[in-house]
Amino acid sequence: MNVTGLRRLVALMFAPFAIAAAQRTASAAKPCNLVVSEVKSADTLVKTHTNLVKSATGQYITYYGGGVDAVCAGTDQRILADSAEYSGDDRRLFLIGHVHYKESRVKLDADRMTYWTTDERLLAEGNVVGVTKTGTHFTGPNADYLRPAAGIRTRSMLTADGRPNTWLSALDAGADTTAANSGKDSTNVVADRIISDNDSLIYAKGSVVIDRPDIGATADSAFLDNGREFSRLTGTPKIVGRGERHFTLAGAVIDLQSKQRQVERVKSAGKASATSDDVTLTADTIDLRVSKQKLQRAYAFGPGLALAHSSERDITADSIDVIIPDQILREMRAVRHARAESSPDTAKIVTTEKDWLAGNSIVALFDPPAKSDTVNQPAIKTIVATGAARSFYQASPGGLKTKAGKPNINYVTGSVITVDFRDRQVESVSVKDKAAGFYLEATPDSSSVATSPDSTGTKPKVATPDATAVKPAVVKPDSGSAMKPKKPVSPRAVSLTKGTKS
Repeated sequence: MNVTGLRRLVALMFAPFAIAAAQRTASAAKPCNLVVSEVKSADTLVKTHTNLVKSATGQYITYYGGGVDAVCAGTDQRILADSAEYSGDDRRLFLIGHVHYKESRVKLDADRMTYWTTDERLLAEGNVVGVTKTGTHFTGPNADYLRPAAGIRTRSMLTADGRPNTWLSALDAGADTTAANSGKDSTNVVADRIISDNDSLIYAKGSVVIDRPDIGATADSAFLDNGREFSRLTGTPKIVGRGERHFTLAGAVIDLQSKQRQVERVKSAGKASATSDDVTLTADTIDLRVSKQKLQRAYAFGPGLALAHSSERDITADSIDVIIPDQILREMRAVRHARAESSPDTAKIVTTEKDWLAGNSIVALFDPPAKSDTVNQPAIKTIVATGAARSFYQASPGGLKTKAGKPNINYVTGSVITVDFRDRQVESVSVKDKAAGFYLEATPDSSSVATSPDSTGTKPKVATPDATAVKPAVVKPDSGSAMKPKKPVSPRAVSLTKGTKS
């Protein structure tokens, strides 16, 4: 290959690098070419006073007084101030008094402002007020604004410290922007520091407080993606629903998904807890579904057991599904290692044990209170345990003189156990398939049984049980016939009845 051919080959090899270098040169930053004009005061144009001082480097420091009205030539930037100082060494413009900065993307007002034209950076200080082109606005003691500029950066970045107060416009928050709702602020964010990335991503740090029409939230840190209407709260986050029926959610990390400013899904991971008027959930993870500012459904799950607590009973399982339309409890579904516990009526019996029902799964059905009833919670109607089901219930014997005594015990096992309730009390226990169990009658206590006077002075006799007393719930095998306890041999005898096996 001759010399000419070699030169052509080398030129072709390095052509891409030369093109890239030319493109970088063409897109290099163009610092602001400041043009100062007269200032309008009381409908009169006032000429700005100018004083130039040559620095040791040969550049000039220019002082402007009597009002400054300046633009960056070839851009939409405009700056107003009482006075200014421009340093030619670092191309820095320092503005003092009633500073107003304006461009198509943002407006900034402050007591003082420093503009590094080479880096396209503005630092506003003192009583800062900012407004974006979409209507989002904020106030605070300072704000650091990095402008997008060719050759420097493609995205804007605004950082506000000193606990600024920010109001996201309806458009930025993804809200309904019809005429009826336009102009309404949808989200207020207060934090020690707020960072806005390209007017779409917001990072809030330090004692974050978020106020929306549908929810209120607190956290150590928060991330808001306005385009996706997604938010993430970390560091002891907590959310409170603001509908007619409030709910709260807490945990280690909380994610929110909204649509047109209305929250639709809230998920808490890590020691999560959710509270409504009817039930409290605790689990590793809780996933809430919301519509019209009211809970509609809740899922609780995770490595550990999930717990659904109400005033009358606790239900635990590997996972729990709570169906709660318009935030009124209707149904609970507990899956794997399910167990329901409730406290017996201690006004009638003396016991430290709880009544319980267990199985592979449990379904609890509730009767909602009347619409006019805003005090009482939904009453339990039926609980069904399926798969290796077991139940343990305690009942009050009849004929007791005192208010409380030892309970009768009803224990059964089967494939399916159904417990029906009336007036929030157990009415019947039914067993389907492989029914077995026993019923234990408590031994009467001479100090608690009723006695009648004896004129002969002999020892009091044991009273006959009151025929009108409420009988304890009995087990119903699949055949439909109740398993009745055998008649005790003596007042202190214990009877045992084994259920019929299917």
